[in-house]
Amino acid sequence: MVGAFSAIALATGQATQEIDRQVRTLYEHGEWAEAARLATQPDGHSADLDLYRGLALARLGKLDAAEQAFLDGQRTHPADPRFALELAGVAYRRQDIGTAKRRLMEALHLDPSNSYGNDFLASLFLLDGNLPGALKYWNRIYKPLVQNLRFEPALSLRPVLRERAFAISAGQVFTLDRLQTTEANLDRLGVLASYQFDLAPRDDQRFDLTFRSLEGTSFAGGWLGRILPLARGLPYQTLDLDLYNLGQRAINLNALGRWDPDKRRIAMDISGPVRLNPRLKYRLAADARDENWDLRSTYFGKPGGLDGLLLRKIEAGGELIFGVNGKLQWTPALWVARRSFDNGGESHVFADSWSFELRNALTYRLWTWPERRVRVESAAVLRTGRVLTGAPSRFVITQGALSGIWLPQSKGDDLTVAARIRSGKGFGALPFDEFFMLGMERDNDLWLRGHVGTRDGRKGNAPLGTQYSLFQTEVERTVFKFPLVRFQIGPFFDAGRIGDPSGLFGSRGWMKDTGLEARIKTLGNVTWRIVYGRDLRDGRGVFYTAVSR
Repeated sequence: MVGAFSAIALATGQATQEIDRQVRTLYEHGEWAEAARLATQPDGHSADLDLYRGLALARLGKLDAAEQAFLDGQRTHPADPRFALELAGVAYRRQDIGTAKRRLMEALHLDPSNSYGNDFLASLFLLDGNLPGALKYWNRIYKPLVQNLRFEPALSLRPVLRERAFAISAGQVFTLDRLQTTEANLDRLGVLASYQFDLAPRDDQRFDLTFRSLEGTSFAGGWLGRILPLARGLPYQTLDLDLYNLGQRAINLNALGRWDPDKRRIAMDISGPVRLNPRLKYRLAADARDENWDLRSTYFGKPGGLDGLLLRKIEAGGELIFGVNGKLQWTPALWVARRSFDNGGESHVFADSWSFELRNALTYRLWTWPERRVRVESAAVLRTGRVLTGAPSRFVITQGALSGIWLPQSKGDDLTVAARIRSGKGFGALPFDEFFMLGMERDNDLWLRGHVGTRDGRKGNAPLGTQYSLFQTEVERTVFKFPLVRFQIGPFFDAGRIGDPSGLFGSRGWMKDTGLEARIKTLGNVTWRIVYGRDLRDGRGVFYTAVSR
């Protein structure tokens, strides 16, 4: 009996193999209708028959029937990646790129090293302009091999600096790591207003890579493009000067002067690569301020708060910015400051003093999901210093941040979703000018967008303290864009709290704000921010504007 069953199984297998051979021969000779008819067999047929039936039907233009054949084969042979690959091909012919990508990912989950699947999926991401997504899958099969690297227009950098900044060159495989390292180097140099990499396939299976950029010194828009960056701060009684790429050595000089009677300020910094090394950058800075503060609603040390506080401060320092790799950056720094107060009363917070401090900052790209266009960044700062007053004291400030950005659309950046979590805490006797502030103020980066940091032009209207937590989230959509102007708008939600162990300052609980923020990006890479925010705790709404470059 066993022998009889074995003989039947052997005969069935031989028959199936013969049908497989016949179907394959018919398909290769272009007899697709006959191949599809012969491949239609009862249960128990081979994966090859299912595959060739679908292929033949696809050749005949019967995409619905072909898709059903591939789906039948996938159900019968779930471990065979070929069916998902062919389903991707059907979806692509229908211009359903999203389904094609999903099917290719299914196939690559079964066979991660499949050359056809990786090449197909990478090509789809490249068509979307998603270069990181394309490189992720091409790199699995040691592609793309760069034949030529071109610059359009030519970069105004010393040849040695340019070669060191680009981690990719002709004759190399363009990897995701090389892309990230190059982007980190270029961002560190800070001489380009915008840039992009264009990868084009060649007939010899290699690729040409073109780097297109707009330099920070570019004056698109003629005389207006020259004047607008310089005059962008005039509505705020400020004059800005930015000089980029001096001597083609990526040396940048930034300065501002502000004559607002309540917020006078002069600041300057100069930065550039050390010995033409884009991984190591120096920065030297000096900043002098003469400010009037109004703390009537934010200082609880005496009834009615504190009005007419005068702060004068001058500080100078230097830092080295070291790119460890394409993901990690370390910045050690040394700063010295002198401050003096008038009308501050007897509190040690407002004591005149000198201070010096060491700063260490780390930024790290924590996680990326290139195919979904998601990126998560992290940062940490440690500041240790000493205040030199009548009774010298030490202080420590720690800060941490986690931020994420998601571009939901498969191509372009017309829709952006972003979220940030930040926190910080100071230990020891911090001078008042080192306190944190949660609110919108042009010298402050901890924006709680329903609270304005000034009252009648004087700082101090937003809650202050030595420890804070801040959560921000926003959705931003591009409404229209032209060659020299782009308008974006979207809702936001912020939440934060700030306090001080002494009880002299703080927010007295969590603050929650919501509203709309618009951004107008114009000539000279100037960005205007227009915010309407509402404090959900007391229902008050505020408008605020700022400009940056």
